[in-house]
Amino acid sequence: MYDAHYAATFYDVYGTFEWDRLEATAYGRLQAIIHTDFIQRHIHRGDQVLDAGCGPGRFTAVMAKLGAAVTALDLSARQLELAQESIRASELMHVVTGFVQGDITDLSMFPDGHFDAVVCYGGALSYVCELRDKAAAELVRVVRPGGMLLVSVMSRHGMMANMVRSPMMSMLRDPEGWRVWRISEDGDLSGIPSRAGMEHPPMHLFTGDEVRRLLPGCSTLELAGSNVATFEGATTIEEVASDPQAWATATKIERELNSRPGLVDSGSHIIMVAQRNLA
Repeated sequence: MYDAHYAATFYDVYGTFEWDRLEATAYGRLQAIIHTDFIQRHIHRGDQVLDAGCGPGRFTAVMAKLGAAVTALDLSARQLELAQESIRASELMHVVTGFVQGDITDLSMFPDGHFDAVVCYGGALSYVCELRDKAAAELVRVVRPGGMLLVSVMSRHGMMANMVRSPMMSMLRDPEGWRVWRISEDGDLSGIPSRAGMEHPPMHLFTGDEVRRLLPGCSTLELAGSNVATFEGATTIEEVASDPQAWATATKIERELNSRPGLVDSGSHIIMVAQRNLA
């Protein structure tokens, strides 16, 4: 069940780990590259954009550099502070229209059709669990007809495969205790430890088919996985990243593969670009 207070407290405590996860490892940097690709294709100068679940502002800064007018929203007060610090350090404060503490399940502070685009990357839609349809409807409501929505969610099948690839020995040794077969069936996961010393909030892991049905009144333009060519914990990706030519080739391979229908579900996240229908 979604517990907004716990999720906010978790990310307050998580602090800079949320920034570090997309920078400290080659795996994280590849996630950032792939998510940025979609922003660069679909967010344009002058767009009014909501960064819903902005975290420490990494993608807020990407959009601001493109010339979009970004409103950054997050449940965690600490993540919003970090976002302001990073935006200020990047000298982009003049492009960011506001920093709002709020919950994606209730965007009533914004009128219908207020934004040209909404970006909701990472865990926000996964962490709202049973309220994911309500949150998705709110994201659609605040974007104008014809506007763009870019979302990413945690991948169910990618996480299941990673149990073996990493491996996650506690889960493999006790599949009943960890509800492994139920996770495969319903996507609901809880009890995962974190570097912050707290358990991650409960989350819902998505399939590609679920993501396609997630946004009411929208048409899917793109659907892709993130990090389908590697897996979290792989030491080989660090070796690849140490060689500029090999890294460039590996990144190109990831871009070539991640929208292939058979691989969309195999990475860490599933990314969708959708457009709100005009009628």
